[in-house]
Amino acid sequence: MTQEELLQFKSLEDILATAALTPIFQPIVSLKNNQIYGYEALIRGPSDSVLHSPINLFDAANRHGRLAELDLLCREIAISRFGELDLNAKLFINTIPSALLQPDYPHGLTAKFLKQARIPAEQIVIELTEQYPIDDYDLMREATAHYRDMGFSIAIDDLGAGYSGLRTWSELKPDFVKLDRHFMQNIHEDQQKKQFVQSMIDIALSSNCRVIGEGVEVREEYLVAQSMEMHFVQGYYFSRPTATPKRQLPASLFAKREPREKIPSGVPRSDSLVVSLLTQLTPLRTYHDFEYVGERFQNEMNLAALPVLNENNTIAGIVWRDEFLTLYASRYGRDLYGRKPIRLFMDKKPIIAETSLTLKKLSQQITSQNSAHQHSVFIISEHGYYRGVGSLIDLLRQITDLQLTIARYANPLSGLPGNVPLNEHIQQAIGQKRHATVCYFDLDNFKPYNDTYGYNKGDKVITRTARILSQHIDHDMDFLGHVGGDDFIIIFDSTDWQKRCQRMLHDFELLYPELYTEEHLRQGGIEAQDRYGQRVFYPLLSLSIGAVTISDFSYLVDEADLAEHATKAKSKAKKIPGNSLYQLNLSDCQPFSEAI
Repeated sequence: MTQEELLQFKSLEDILATAALTPIFQPIVSLKNNQIYGYEALIRGPSDSVLHSPINLFDAANRHGRLAELDLLCREIAISRFGELDLNAKLFINTIPSALLQPDYPHGLTAKFLKQARIPAEQIVIELTEQYPIDDYDLMREATAHYRDMGFSIAIDDLGAGYSGLRTWSELKPDFVKLDRHFMQNIHEDQQKKQFVQSMIDIALSSNCRVIGEGVEVREEYLVAQSMEMHFVQGYYFSRPTATPKRQLPASLFAKREPREKIPSGVPRSDSLVVSLLTQLTPLRTYHDFEYVGERFQNEMNLAALPVLNENNTIAGIVWRDEFLTLYASRYGRDLYGRKPIRLFMDKKPIIAETSLTLKKLSQQITSQNSAHQHSVFIISEHGYYRGVGSLIDLLRQITDLQLTIARYANPLSGLPGNVPLNEHIQQAIGQKRHATVCYFDLDNFKPYNDTYGYNKGDKVITRTARILSQHIDHDMDFLGHVGGDDFIIIFDSTDWQKRCQRMLHDFELLYPELYTEEHLRQGGIEAQDRYGQRVFYPLLSLSIGAVTISDFSYLVDEADLAEHATKAKSKAKKIPGNSLYQLNLSDCQPFSEAI
């Protein structure tokens, strides 16, 4: 032991012997109610000690085998002081999972501390820090279930900074997740961080979990969090941790929360469907016996589960490794059950996802389970027949990657997908020779309108147009993108696309009263300067739609070919006065077809 380690050891011994720790508290703020929701209890060692820093303090306790003892002492001191302060709010208490799992950890004392402090258990949130790994999830589930039975809530602290945040989230199903401060720092300047955080919020919303953003230090970071559906934040912007924390916060810190509008773009990319998560795995059959399954699990150590099929390849159930091996390894397990069919021991209600299901819907399906024992594997089927298995970790990873991709290529005004995802969809439609129709939408007379009414009104026209287009597509079949400026593209797989386009044109015309003054409406347009400085009369805004049905042009090879045809269709539509739709015919493209 070095001189420094010896000094830390002696300091740790003194701290534990004299309870020389100071609790401080930092507010956790509700973005819905603009008020303090709770306080996180933090611990500091003696100011003149080498273990004043909590990092040094807990590292020393971990090295010297005193982690459980220190964890319990911190809890006792924090609860006692919180009771003295008589704060009517939640108390978030940090704890280390590895300490909870130690055999000598004295369970039951927390209830005693709370009784002494006159604090109800429902006021307490146990935070599991991600700074140390969780090695035994079964025991961890038991520990958290014990706390829930007592009335406590559970939070995962520093999600994204530790060892296995996504797995911990899926295994323990916490009431709160706290995003590591890295993701909130400068989030107003980093679109990818913002989209990552948004994906975590979306997952939390579908799983009845609440998100807390840590480390909010400046107003710009707060405003981004407030504009999303984040539930809570904490950080220096509101208050530093103190021994006597604030009970209320100044109203000037808060801004009015505007509802977040998201224009749906329709069906996602093919790689955001369940089929993209498919892993091949040889299944069991209902007639396989207990002994055979045991040998499979013993020979294939990486298997978390084995699907079970009926003779016609439909899905009968699933066998979970941990539950099966507990029975298999029991004293008389193999003797009693060895020749019995596995259908007697399988889970008959596994999660089954069709290959065509979207990842978002699958996420909602998984996280809405009521079972306290949520598994990390699901079965993938096609038309009801077995195809393979998928992993919850892969699902969460793909959802996050997809959100980041959408953010990278999204149009900043409408939030709709831009050229890259549009081109992917078009190329896929051409390659699959689908009977899809690509429609190119363009606003006529937009520039003079923008020059006359200003950019704010011009932006309003574009966002209102995007909303109208989105309202009339089939979100399970069609795809809407914003290629830039006042141009949009829809890839229609719905067969009634013409009726949908007509409804779009009708609704666009209904916008006129809110876009124009009465004078401009009476005269049917506006006077504005053209590019040569001459005064010219321009009719009211109109929407031109050029349509190309892919199967009508067998020689199309890629998205560049289709874009050329769609541009020609749009040009013909623009020659029709007012709101118009023109479907390109093969005869319109004689030069193209003759050149092939």
